[in-house]
Amino acid sequence: MLKITTIQESGKDVLLKLEGKITAQWAALLDGECRSFLRQKKLVYLDCSQVDFIDQRGVEVVKNFPPARVTLISAPGFVTELLQIGGQS
Repeated sequence: MLKITTIQESGKDVLLKLEGKITAQWAALLDGECRSFLRQKKLVYLDCSQVDFIDQRGVEVVKNFPPARVTLISAPGFVTELLQIGGQS
C-alpha cells in the first residue's frame, strides 16, 4: 500500500509525504497525483523518508517525472540507489 499525504501546498509548490511501497499496483496513483500538480505548474517535492520498498514499475514512474519539477527528499539509500541504476538489481 502507498499512502500519499499533502503536507504543505502553496501557489508555487506542494510537499507530498509518501508512506509504504511504490509498486506497480500503486505507481499509477503516484503518477496521477504528481501530474495533477504539474499541470497546475507547481513544483512537487516528494518526502520519501517512509518509503520501505520500490519495484521496477515504481522506479520507472519516478524516473519519468521531469527532474526540474519533481524533487525527492529524504529518500532512503536503497531508493536512491535503485533510481540511479534504473531499478535493476
